[in-house]
Amino acid sequence: MIYNISKFKFRSCLTILFFLNTMFFLNAQPRREYNGLLQKQEESSLPKSTVSIVMPVQKARVEPVTKLIKDKDNELIITGGWLLQSANKVNASGGTISQPQFSCETWYNATVPGTVLSTLVDQGVYPEPDFGLNNLVIPDTLCRMDWWYKTNFSSPEKSQHKKAWLILNGINYRAEVWLNGVSVGFIEGAFKRGEFDVTNWIHRDKMNSLAIHILPPFNPGIPHEQSPTAGIGPNGGVLCMDGPTFIASEGWDWMPGIRDRNIGVWQDVRLKFTDDVILKDPQVITDLPLPDYSYADISVHVDIYNSDIWPKEVRVFAKIEEIEVSQLVKLEPGELREIEFSPKQFPELKLNNPRLWWPNGYGKQELYNLELRVENDTQVSDRKMVRFGIRELSYDLSVNTKDQKQLRIDYNPIRDLTENKPIINNINRKEAIKGTLIPALSDWVDESQLVTSRDTSTAPYLVIKVNGQPIFCRGGNWGMDDMMKRVSREQLEPAFQIHQQSNYNMIRNWTGESTEEVFYELCDEYGMLVWNDFWLSTQGANIDKVDQKLFMDNATDVVKRFRNHPSIAIWCPRNEGYAPVNLEKALAQMLVEEDGTRHYQGNSRYLSTRTSGPWHYMKNPAEYYTQRADGFSTELGTMSVPTAATIRSFMPLKDQWPISDTWYYHDFHKGSPEYLEDINEKYGEGTSLDDFCKKAQLVNYDSHRAMFESWNSKMWNKASGVLLWMTHPAWPSMIWTTYSSDFETYGSYFGAKKACEPIHIQMNLHDKKVVVINTTLIAYEALNASLEIIDINGKKISRKNVEVNAVANQLTECFTAELPSTLPSVYLVRLTLKDKKQILSENEYWRRNENNTSFSEFNKLGNSELVMKTIRLDGNKLKFEITNKGKTPAIGLKFNLRNTDTGKFFLPAFFSEGYFTLFPGEKKTIDVAWNTSEVNNIELAGEAYNTTIKSLPIRK
Repeated sequence: MIYNISKFKFRSCLTILFFLNTMFFLNAQPRREYNGLLQKQEESSLPKSTVSIVMPVQKARVEPVTKLIKDKDNELIITGGWLLQSANKVNASGGTISQPQFSCETWYNATVPGTVLSTLVDQGVYPEPDFGLNNLVIPDTLCRMDWWYKTNFSSPEKSQHKKAWLILNGINYRAEVWLNGVSVGFIEGAFKRGEFDVTNWIHRDKMNSLAIHILPPFNPGIPHEQSPTAGIGPNGGVLCMDGPTFIASEGWDWMPGIRDRNIGVWQDVRLKFTDDVILKDPQVITDLPLPDYSYADISVHVDIYNSDIWPKEVRVFAKIEEIEVSQLVKLEPGELREIEFSPKQFPELKLNNPRLWWPNGYGKQELYNLELRVENDTQVSDRKMVRFGIRELSYDLSVNTKDQKQLRIDYNPIRDLTENKPIINNINRKEAIKGTLIPALSDWVDESQLVTSRDTSTAPYLVIKVNGQPIFCRGGNWGMDDMMKRVSREQLEPAFQIHQQSNYNMIRNWTGESTEEVFYELCDEYGMLVWNDFWLSTQGANIDKVDQKLFMDNATDVVKRFRNHPSIAIWCPRNEGYAPVNLEKALAQMLVEEDGTRHYQGNSRYLSTRTSGPWHYMKNPAEYYTQRADGFSTELGTMSVPTAATIRSFMPLKDQWPISDTWYYHDFHKGSPEYLEDINEKYGEGTSLDDFCKKAQLVNYDSHRAMFESWNSKMWNKASGVLLWMTHPAWPSMIWTTYSSDFETYGSYFGAKKACEPIHIQMNLHDKKVVVINTTLIAYEALNASLEIIDINGKKISRKNVEVNAVANQLTECFTAELPSTLPSVYLVRLTLKDKKQILSENEYWRRNENNTSFSEFNKLGNSELVMKTIRLDGNKLKFEITNKGKTPAIGLKFNLRNTDTGKFFLPAFFSEGYFTLFPGEKKTIDVAWNTSEVNNIELAGEAYNTTIKSLPIRK
């Protein structure tokens, strides 16, 4: 669609009216907790540093050189030659700026894809905002200004006589698009693509000039700055009113206000050249005859558009590996039509013995490629490549029937959504048990046609099933991928590797903050189911006055764009609440029409789930079992201070110790008094940064293991999933995450990793039952489960072992631990699960007897004599052995790879074990892998709570 200047002026008037309405709304409404600040906080309450912030040296501008990089679907990414400047410093119209000869001498070299702030940081205008208190020197005016992006490029030689399309995959928040002096389009919302027919305006034989005018959100709000005196402050604020944008960028209790609110050209810009008939938004639907996996029916839907003024007859081809089918299509001028390839028409699309996609731990992540192309007289007019997985989602749900009875159904959208309208009504809901509501069946539904669930042990809670198998969901939330939306594959993939190594199988895309292609691609590849929210936040706390049409335009485009990713399992309208009624109806209907293969979950808590939280540190982890573990929880969290090395990487030396304002600015708040108290009581007050952090890691390990193990203890007995708030850090943080922003893995990571082992033995903290958790589809027989009690010197006090069969995807009880009546002040409970060849799981709990309140004996231990040796080095994978050759136990063993020249850790590195105990004479084999074949100047470093280890050089 082409927009002219008068429309832009009209939009500007609307903007002013919207702003005035917002101000009236804020003044008229009662003040609520999380509506944000109405004025800047007092200077005295801001965090203070003991050192001055060092401003960077601005980079000299270099002459921009644009490259067109070929990507799939014959698209060309416009990269390398972008420039940026604020509209305040550009006294010209879009028609003038988008001319090749327009001078940009005072502009910055721009980072595209990227935000305004990422460009200004990359160019040395402002310092890295995630270091120390640097964010405070970046002006909050960046989000209240218009900005211009510009680049010049030449058309490819073979573009003559072709249709030309300009594609913007993501801008924030609004954009006017100009090409060669002509306004070609307008985009609103951070998550909607812009696709414009620029055939009549692109130059084939001379330089082109593209200019993008970025307009900020209507309601940027005022960020709260965390400090010891100001506290956590409000979560977000008025930015929530703008709907489809990065609402967390106003500031939350896990991230400060991002000074540009992530505005900019945050995803790539592309050109595409086609003939007159093009393909749009294909969808692949895979249908299995569950519980049979012997074949899969593959259906392909795709929109085909004739952009010409003449009728067209074309042939459309669909190819999956060696299978190719086609059909002839006649299109009228300007006609857009959906066509389908189905097994009824094409028996070849019934695939025998398909390779299935499974979540992590349940099987492989098999993926297929579909090639679609449309030909006109043997000339390819357009093509699209689609990667998909063969899998089928279904859900065990409790619903209310017309006569107000609870019914447990096996809900399969592919099978049940036959009328092209929702069968679940989230508006008419009723409490099933205290704190949990269930939705109603829609009035038109004949409940006798639904399949009732055979398993009611998890009622009334949600159970997600893949390929007919219930998935015990464990993982965490991503509040945002990166505070400045630096979201390339290279930057994001380590996080997914860590999630896979943590044995997680689900990520919640909280309020849709991480909506880009590579996020979903990596979820597909690493087996992470996605709970995908849209852009509404906490009901009763955050404002939800949004433009429904704008919201729905963005939501519809997100669904069309990403629906082929097998990882997406849930669509959800908001964080901790229901959508407004009209928006709820629109979303529910749109998701049936545009997807029809997934469940639309009307609320992230209370509806078929338990309540959220708690998010604070709990001194007695047994309370997770007795008070928290229940149902499906989308948020559960605690404190998570990283290692000393990580803190040094994001904080000035003088702010590192003792605990300073800078700690609080980096989220050292919620639950921190109890956290500090517990560290001090158990291990003694920290005497230095290193001493405090090593003690914190033992607390982190125990707390994060307990959260997951408490849910493990009730697997399929009213418990079906738990997601941490959160696993992934958007910036360097002291709370909630299980690894640090530099991808260092510490106590929180290894505690969670241990609890989420696919085959896992544990002792429940509340009832002392020893149980085996098997979250695989493999049954294990004749296993030996043992419990040993060992004193601090390594003396074995007692032992019990039994033979067990670990049923696939189930909990198996072994025995109840019977502890001797007389126990030392400190002792270790070590659980081991073995088959005839190897240890499958080993799990350790340091305990105190009833007369002891601390582990102070750890502080009296001398150094251990620990020796590492290489067993096998294969490229970027190392197997090594650690042996305790001394007379003192080594507690909390932790390893890193280290650069021998700089002394810095080599990250990311993926170790199989961490924070375990080696008694005198014991040894353990550890595996580690890293993301490069480089082995020069790398050594293996290790330490324990009570000793350091001589490093081991890694050599070929």
